[in-house]
Amino acid sequence: MLKILRKIRAALLAEGKTGKYLKYAIGEILLVVIGILIALQVNNWNEGRKSKSQEITILKNIKEDINLDTLDLTFNYEYHKKFYEAEAAFLELLMSEEMSEVSKNRVNFNDALGTKLWTVLHKSTFTNLQNNDVNLLKNNEIRKEISRFYDFFHEAIEQMANQFVEFRLYEKKLPYFKKYFKVIPETYKLLQIEGEPDYLDHKMDKYKIELKDLEGARNDDAFIFTMNEILFLRRAFIDFHESILLEISSLNKHLDEEILKLEKSL
Repeated sequence: MLKILRKIRAALLAEGKTGKYLKYAIGEILLVVIGILIALQVNNWNEGRKSKSQEITILKNIKEDINLDTLDLTFNYEYHKKFYEAEAAFLELLMSEEMSEVSKNRVNFNDALGTKLWTVLHKSTFTNLQNNDVNLLKNNEIRKEISRFYDFFHEAIEQMANQFVEFRLYEKKLPYFKKYFKVIPETYKLLQIEGEPDYLDHKMDKYKIELKDLEGARNDDAFIFTMNEILFLRRAFIDFHESILLEISSLNKHLDEEILKLEKSL
């Protein structure tokens, strides 16, 4: 192609057709410019597709992470509710004047004691995104929503469940339960907790416990005060779990919409 163009230029010059040569030269320049512009456009289009594919992968990985979080959070949420109901019934027993065996039998004391619940969440995709470039996500609204979820909800629930001393409810109750309860023989494996296959497989085997000194527990103001505070904090756990699960549901919906939009534009 270049040889042909050079021959045409040489022929025009040899014939002394300077005007035609200038027109030809201008046309040749325009042709080269158009070629460059087309090449740039194709390159930008390929880069755009690559960027969108990368964005889709990130959004799908975040979606996978928060769906795994839903399993753990739902598991804890259900047990927080279960423990709350037993704690409330037990506190009612402690503060009532009824002393019958029937009133005691209405309370599941193992649930009233409960157990420690940890929260293990997934944030590798978001951490990698922060370490690289959060602006890889072009949609400003979805980017803000993801950041808000991890910076506030994710951080708060992990702090509450795993770090704040104030929310160590099991540890607060345990000394009193040791004092006023006893273990019932031949009741091993009372608690069998099974979760989702390949993810949650909690097994908390314990003997059943029973209240051995109701009168002593009722006269222990510190115990009653502690149980009252625990109910308040347990409610906070439950309410925050409800909030974060709703947030995950909303974020999931918006992730699906954004992924679909990007896939259609490829």
